[in-house]
Amino acid sequence: MFTVSSQQSDPLSKRRDGRADTSNVRWRREVPEAIRALGALTDADYADIVTATVDETPTDPGQVVHATLDSLPRWLPLFIASVQRVFLGLRLQLRPSPDHLLGWKIADRDENWIRIEAASWFLTGHVVMHVDKGQVSCASFIRYDRRLAAFVWPPVSLIHRQVALALVRRGIRGL
Repeated sequence: MFTVSSQQSDPLSKRRDGRADTSNVRWRREVPEAIRALGALTDADYADIVTATVDETPTDPGQVVHATLDSLPRWLPLFIASVQRVFLGLRLQLRPSPDHLLGWKIADRDENWIRIEAASWFLTGHVVMHVDKGQVSCASFIRYDRRLAAFVWPPVSLIHRQVALALVRRGIRGL
């Protein structure tokens, strides 16, 4: 099992300013089956998950998403979407919309999870934000629709991991 995490002391400790300690954020390749099923890409060629332990479970995954987006500089979400459009060819909706999140289409949701989707001519991506029992998780699923994706996604995934870790850290810090 591959795991990337920050240094860890007490995983549920509070920082001096009273906000959540983000040292307990972890990246793994193995996505639990319950969350994998929400991804709706049963034939995904790549999957990973970033999980954080939190003191209080958010009541809505949208709360974590909004905490993350509200904590970012205004230019950063547009920059991330632009990079995804240029390097991955994702067809994203760049105008703000209640049906889209960071340009990705909100495909499905329930009380404790939300799934967004985007596709290009050579790959399809699904991202699931899940909150449950003191944990916040963000799982990513990529399906290679054309052979080119097998060459493009692996190096991009290195950046994806770091961005996902940073976004989840920011999100739980803002709770």
